[in-house]
Amino acid sequence: MRWLRQAMLYAGLDRDEFHELLPEAREENGRFLQVYTALLAVIFSVCLLMSYPAGGQLAQNRPIYYALVIFYIVLNLCTSNLLPKHPSLSPLFTFLFILSIYAYSYAIAFLRPSNAATAAVCFLILIPCIFNYRPLSMILITIASIVLYFVLALRYKTQSMALLDLWNSLFFGVIAVGLCIYQMRVKFRLLLQKQRNRQLSETDLLTGVKNRNCYEQKKDQYPQKCLSSLACFFIDANGLHELNNREGHEVGDNMLRATAAAIRQFFDMEDIFRVGGDEFITFCADAGPEEIESRIQGIQDTLKDQGYSVSIGAARHPKEGLNMDELLKEAEAVMYERKRDYYENSEHERRRSGV
Repeated sequence: MRWLRQAMLYAGLDRDEFHELLPEAREENGRFLQVYTALLAVIFSVCLLMSYPAGGQLAQNRPIYYALVIFYIVLNLCTSNLLPKHPSLSPLFTFLFILSIYAYSYAIAFLRPSNAATAAVCFLILIPCIFNYRPLSMILITIASIVLYFVLALRYKTQSMALLDLWNSLFFGVIAVGLCIYQMRVKFRLLLQKQRNRQLSETDLLTGVKNRNCYEQKKDQYPQKCLSSLACFFIDANGLHELNNREGHEVGDNMLRATAAAIRQFFDMEDIFRVGGDEFITFCADAGPEEIESRIQGIQDTLKDQGYSVSIGAARHPKEGLNMDELLKEAEAVMYERKRDYYENSEHERRRSGV
């Protein structure tokens, strides 16, 4: 029964894969909510306007239309303004949206107790399939809606109509459960493939750190990630060109891998970028001068033990008035100064030793 557990809890994926995808799933749910709430606000506004000249059942539903138009406008504003800053609210807003859909279908059903609950059955199939969630969660919501509807139907409908609605709910509820399991499996596999494609497009295959394409996309986001200051580190592998010519590119590649591995010991993986053949850039938020020097020394000592050397230029600017281009240019200028010192000292050592 392991496959069933995987299907119900993790949409057919491994547990770690599923949890890794949850933030992206919530983000996508937020985008769905913005679209659906805007669309339903328009639809129910049209229904409200039509209820005045049409009369009849539309007029009877008018208070429901008023309530739903206001609700979806408010929910749309909340999802548009709050979710980007507080993505953890996505499950709450999604639940409120689902609850409103079921509440509407129930209200329509009980306003005309002599008719079958067509809207409720339609939404029963639709709702579990439109968001990205753990299949078991959506299935439990579906079951709870069926039970609640049947209890209310026994109270407010004739027995024969209540039993008909129960049969329809059970029949289409089973279909909804099956569709939910299948749809969640497909959706999360698509999210997984999308994530892997993005990782490939953003990752330097030789060193495993982020590539220049990712750097260009993310560098301007760093001012928002710091509270007081941002430090930039420009790192260049010394002697790579000579090493490639002398011992071959495979040895040079080993040097680049070692350099990237050393940087990863002192910086977050998401903040390290290989921007050129032998150049890396990384960032650190809210680090003081002592911490900056400590990280530089740590990288250099780690590589020195392996027989490698790097030139590192660092610059630190306050958040207020932070200009990324100026920060990067300053760090790069310091790096080139360190690199010039390295080659001058190396030349001096060779001359002194008579090489």
